[in-house]
Amino acid sequence: MNWIKFVNFFSPARSEIAENGADKVLSSEEDNSSVHKAYVNFPTSRKSALDVPLYAISSGRSMVEMLGVLAIIGVLSVGAMTGYSKAMFKYKLNRQTEQMNTIINAIVRYQADIKLNDGSVDTYQLVPLLKKLHEIPEDMYVKNNDEIIEDVFSTQYSVYHHNTGYLGVLTRISESNESVEICKNLYLIAKEYHASISSVLVSNRSTENPVDDYVYGDKRCKSGKTCLRNMNLNEITDRCRICEKDALCYLFYIFW
Repeated sequence: MNWIKFVNFFSPARSEIAENGADKVLSSEEDNSSVHKAYVNFPTSRKSALDVPLYAISSGRSMVEMLGVLAIIGVLSVGAMTGYSKAMFKYKLNRQTEQMNTIINAIVRYQADIKLNDGSVDTYQLVPLLKKLHEIPEDMYVKNNDEIIEDVFSTQYSVYHHNTGYLGVLTRISESNESVEICKNLYLIAKEYHASISSVLVSNRSTENPVDDYVYGDKRCKSGKTCLRNMNLNEITDRCRICEKDALCYLFYIFW
């Protein structure tokens, strides 16, 4: 024999060997070994082209199998990214809550002592004062602007004392896919301070359909008015939908 190869008797390549000029393929009755093997004799001229172990050929992966594996990896990757995005958004909501709790607690604590507006201006900005008192988290600072702060969503706020006597926190909610959820979270934060907040106003400044929607804290919550402490999530969501497609949506916390 010019060339001898050993292959498993049950290999799918066995029939191909017989068809391509093998001198002999032993049957299981002729082979006494524990693993059935075939003795194959190919012409010398074909040796270079076929000098590859047949078991290596039969154990390879097809293109369809590889594409299937890639498809599975792709699906898993998309699922992982979706899960990561949801977790990151939840983290940002929690961080926004922490930031706003700091601001509201500072206003409540200093409210009785803030008598800075002498009536010469409509509003007096309080962000510089709160910064000096170290009542604003540093990650809310806006570079080159001492009158504006922003939260983890880059939503901007101003804190001011109005000449009519109230303190306010003004928020402009940017138009985005997250605007309704951000608005809802700000309502839920305010609800925890229903005894201190006078009212919450959500307002859009659309030229077509302007809307001002008030809910009231305990001090102003009377019969016929929507009370902040009693609002459920569905009611909050309905109010926040005015921010869904409006680039001029504002939310005010008002303290008397």
